[in-house]
Amino acid sequence: MTAVDVARLRASWSTVAERGDEFALSFYATLFLLRPALRELFEVSLTEQRGRFVAALGDIVSRVDDLDAAVPSLRRLGRAHRESGVLPEFYPLVGQALLATLERFLGDEWTPELAADWTGAYAVVAEVMTNAEVRGRGRQSVRLPLGDGDSGPRAELTADRVRGRLFRRARRYRRGFDREDVRAFQRRVAEEITARDREATRLRAEVARLRARSPREPTEGAAVVDELAVSLLSQAQLLAEETLTAADKHRRRLAAQAHRQAETAAEQAATTYRAAAGARYTPDGEELQRRLAWARTYSHALGMPLRAADTAFQHHLREIG
Repeated sequence: MTAVDVARLRASWSTVAERGDEFALSFYATLFLLRPALRELFEVSLTEQRGRFVAALGDIVSRVDDLDAAVPSLRRLGRAHRESGVLPEFYPLVGQALLATLERFLGDEWTPELAADWTGAYAVVAEVMTNAEVRGRGRQSVRLPLGDGDSGPRAELTADRVRGRLFRRARRYRRGFDREDVRAFQRRVAEEITARDREATRLRAEVARLRARSPREPTEGAAVVDELAVSLLSQAQLLAEETLTAADKHRRRLAAQAHRQAETAAEQAATTYRAAAGARYTPDGEELQRRLAWARTYSHALGMPLRAADTAFQHHLREIG
């Protein structure tokens, strides 16, 4: 990484972090305008996501003078992004959105030198995360082409599946597995690893190009994001979240009301059963009447299937007992 003025970078982040949620809101609006399809990777509400983004960025900035110490967490973050559907080609878009948002929020404080600091720091972060995506372990998997004797759709092969793969047994009077089968499998794995290495090389070249370009030079072929569009999309996101919050509050009120009605109906059903049963009274019979009345009332109040209401009743019993 080219020399970064750590104090200057941290000072700029300190300024931005004071408006952390607003900054993250503008960042995601910019990112989604650059690539609308990325919106599908996130929940409708971005409230928690914005908090995680600001926290992660703040953690990176706090360790920017020793990024080696941040490598393990960055690799974990890269693998988590991979599992969420983030592809390597998305990282340049994220970098573009990040730099554009920083420039928007810092105004006159955004100098070519500061832009170079952020560009260099992000290039290293992106390289570590994409490299972890390519070579990560754990749940990381590779996709192998179909080979001789394989059937079914293309499948991802995890480390566990490699260990558990069944090879053809060797021919009669020989021990072990069929050598050709094993070698064919090894070739397929080697080809996949080679392909991954080529992709990693391409990504490193892209990072090097990003480092070398002028801070003010726009990314080749990059879309220009209109600030008015960013503002409008940010407002729309906040409105959607307010609507979701209001809907959730309304749902909770309805559920509480239905719960009270169901409790009353259950007590009435139990009283009626005790009065009518006489000598035939059993605790199980009373519980059955209580359960049926509770579920019927709750399902009717919320317009939900009776089975779902019965599940809610069971949950209610666990809570009180």
